[in-house]
Amino acid sequence: MQQPTPAPALGSAELRSLFALDPDYVATNHGSFGATPRAVMDARQQKLYDIEANPDYFMKITYDAKLDEALLPVAKLLGLETVADVVFTVNATTGVNAVLRSLKQILKASGRPSPSSKQKILCFSSVYGNVLNGINYTTTNDGFGILNVDIPIPISEVDLLGRVNAVIESERAQGNDIVLAIYDMISSVPGVIVPVEKLTALFKSRGVLTCIDAAHAIGQVPIDLNVIQADFFVSNLHKWLYVPRGCAVFYVAPRFQGVIHHPVISESKPMDWRREFHWVGTTDVSAYLCTKAALEFRAWIGGEAAIMDYTHRLAVRGGQIVADILGTRVLKGVGPGEETDGDAYYAAMVNVLVPDTDVVKQGGDMFMGALQARMLKEDKVGVAPYKYGGMYWIRLSAQVYLNEGDFVVAGNTLKRVLGV
Repeated sequence: MQQPTPAPALGSAELRSLFALDPDYVATNHGSFGATPRAVMDARQQKLYDIEANPDYFMKITYDAKLDEALLPVAKLLGLETVADVVFTVNATTGVNAVLRSLKQILKASGRPSPSSKQKILCFSSVYGNVLNGINYTTTNDGFGILNVDIPIPISEVDLLGRVNAVIESERAQGNDIVLAIYDMISSVPGVIVPVEKLTALFKSRGVLTCIDAAHAIGQVPIDLNVIQADFFVSNLHKWLYVPRGCAVFYVAPRFQGVIHHPVISESKPMDWRREFHWVGTTDVSAYLCTKAALEFRAWIGGEAAIMDYTHRLAVRGGQIVADILGTRVLKGVGPGEETDGDAYYAAMVNVLVPDTDVVKQGGDMFMGALQARMLKEDKVGVAPYKYGGMYWIRLSAQVYLNEGDFVVAGNTLKRVLGV
């Protein structure tokens, strides 16, 4: 992908123009659906033309090789040398559901007994809603129990690990078996970093299988699956890596590759697990084929480290700007009893407390639930309101096409709408 040199500065109007965003839209909610650079959209269009030139040839001859070629640079970004343990899928929710729908077979391969309510799936109170729906479906239909552990946020790493260990001990004392833990690498709401390396090590030491919902991770933070050592890991590429929607990478540890299945079974004859995920009937895989273009664009504007540094610093400063305008505070991390490096608690998403104004008091959940749509329709400002721990928060996302001025606009709009 040819690009002019040098690249525009991060946060500049010139760089923003390289995305197809409405010039009047204050896009401080990148985390929900991402945004794709024009160059990557152009690359996708060319991929579609290439496919349409000879659909039979693409589907029957080059399909598998083209997907593996596109997947390899993503695998390397995860610390892997080959694509043997990863596949594309449409989103993180699909990857997690593949684990849940295959859980009976996974446990059988692990030498566990048949499902019962004493075999539990563990998640945290910050679990993504769609993932929780999948867990509830599995427990209802397959006979497992659910253990939703309340996690106050902020919480120190020491306290989090201690709480999880205590829960495991308590369940075992009652004769229960936690068979699978599903947890975030960066939670959606609140948008904070989770210590997955230490959590995974703890779960594995207690014989609990691990599935990391890293929907927000790739493109926000560095990842090395060799260090994390999870059994299952899935991350969206369309949120923070600039790949078109919908596209995700799904890792499965080798010992479970013979028993994992896509939630949609599309062929009657047995296939290897990678083929099963890549061939879900006839679908549009053009988004998958754009990983090279997305990574080349990221390299051109500065590379992974520069992007992560800029978006984190902007989240730190932008979150404080909005908090100052609203007269509230930013959610920051804590150590054992005192605040430590609170800004390290998040990457490119920041959480700002909503002030307890008369408008908020009177409107409550209904008002906050309608806030996002109202601001999108009337103000062209994107934010993600949510309720956690009995308080209302606003999640804001930093991105290379934003600067501090965008957070000033978002903050002033929130101030007016919230009646500060």
